[in-house]
Amino acid sequence: MPANTYIFLLGLGVGTGLLVLGLLLGYWLGRKSIPSEPVDRQQFLAFLKNLSSWTSEFSGDVSKYQSQLTSIDARIRSNTAVPREEMAEVLKQIMEANRQLQERLDSAEQKLDVQTDQISSYLTEARTDGLTGLLNRRAFDKATDELFADWNKKEQVFSLGLVDIDHFKQINDTYGHPAGDAVLQHISKMLQSELRDSFCVARYGGEEFAVLAKSPATSTADLLDKLRNAVSQIQVTHDSHVINVTLSAGSSEIEPGDKIGKLVRRADEALYAAKLGGRNRVYLHDGNICHLITKVVSKPANASTKLHDETTADKAEAELNNDRVNERLQRIVEEESRRLVER
Repeated sequence: MPANTYIFLLGLGVGTGLLVLGLLLGYWLGRKSIPSEPVDRQQFLAFLKNLSSWTSEFSGDVSKYQSQLTSIDARIRSNTAVPREEMAEVLKQIMEANRQLQERLDSAEQKLDVQTDQISSYLTEARTDGLTGLLNRRAFDKATDELFADWNKKEQVFSLGLVDIDHFKQINDTYGHPAGDAVLQHISKMLQSELRDSFCVARYGGEEFAVLAKSPATSTADLLDKLRNAVSQIQVTHDSHVINVTLSAGSSEIEPGDKIGKLVRRADEALYAAKLGGRNRVYLHDGNICHLITKVVSKPANASTKLHDETTADKAEAELNNDRVNERLQRIVEEESRRLVER
């Protein structure tokens, strides 16, 4: 058999081995499963070391047999007789090396399967809040950096919403921390449902959540108000306790010359305004002042008040008083904003 045929067989064997190795690595990187056990870093590093060793050994075998075939080819070209036994032995060694490689790859496939699950779990845990299943603060910060980079490159508008559970400490103190955890989990599910089209929904810390959306702050504020209204209509049940829950929220939009800290501060000021305004409402920060988004329904007048006819002048006075309250609230927010800037 000509030496070129042996070289072809060698190339075929090498190519097949590398193809199998590539498919296994592709299978490993492409898996999306999310199991529960954390990854053992040392075990995985040891596995990669073994895999590298196998690859090096295989590469060494290929080089060795390629040198032998090159020598045989040179002898044939110089009309020097090459014993059939010598060529057969080289081919035998090549086939044995391929067989050993296949065994190693089969073993590697089993280990890769286990390691894939563990690595996927580790990466998921690194990005996810364990209690709520939402993205955690680290993942939120990364998402914010990504949107901020898009803003600097092509001015892709985005907005931030901050959401806080009202009187959460009181819930914990009254019903216990397991009840508080149940409330957090229930609200998190509603966040995922109501804000599923948002770019990022994360647990910001404690009872506070953050929402990033590739849309103006007005749109985000409207979505947050729908969420607020939906939450106010439900009750969370835990250990026979029925818990009423409300949310306060604030929204702000990225602006020219902004840094991420300024955007977060404005959204936080809007949330603070919602708290000062009576909770269970949403405010929007337009870059200068905070605006109430929630349509607050006035409480019905009591029986004694109904005995008197309410004139148009009385209504106008009531509206004026309401405006004064909002102005006072706005001054408080502005003073707090200046204090934060000076810090």
